[in-house]
Amino acid sequence: MKIQENVVGTLLVELAGTLERLSVVYDELVEIAKTKHNCLISSNIEELETLIYAERNKAELAQLLEEKRQRIVSKYCEIRGIKAKGISIRKLMDKMDEFYSNKLRILVDTLTKSIMELKKLNDMNMALTHHSLEVTEDIIDIFCPPVFKHSVYQNTGKMKEKEVSRVLIDTKI
Repeated sequence: MKIQENVVGTLLVELAGTLERLSVVYDELVEIAKTKHNCLISSNIEELETLIYAERNKAELAQLLEEKRQRIVSKYCEIRGIKAKGISIRKLMDKMDEFYSNKLRILVDTLTKSIMELKKLNDMNMALTHHSLEVTEDIIDIFCPPVFKHSVYQNTGKMKEKEVSRVLIDTKI
């Protein structure tokens, strides 16, 4: 029984460390999203490309840490005889020692705040990007006659195949 408690303690320390690292990664993603927001406003494409690459790397790291967190929780549940399917960290905290429960609660709350801020920033960045595409479509419409109105851009920003070639200068004013 003593060995089992040592393993549980080790798992909880590892879980706390993983949540701390996840929190740092999400804080870095928040900073990237803030910088990305400024780049979208100022049209700094070169820095935006760099930020997207950094964002992708941080997202991959977050994914690996999340997988590690899930493995730790599964091991913890297995040792404690808890049904792991559908269990949340908050439910686990109710069943563990107060010291670890308090530590994990603080980490989860911090992580949740970072995730919510990241979602808010990404929603704003998505709105900016969408607005930019709408403006681009409006500008194209100004220079193209109604006969040639076929959307060039998709909402994803990727180019569609041209159905009819565009006429930019030879339009009647």
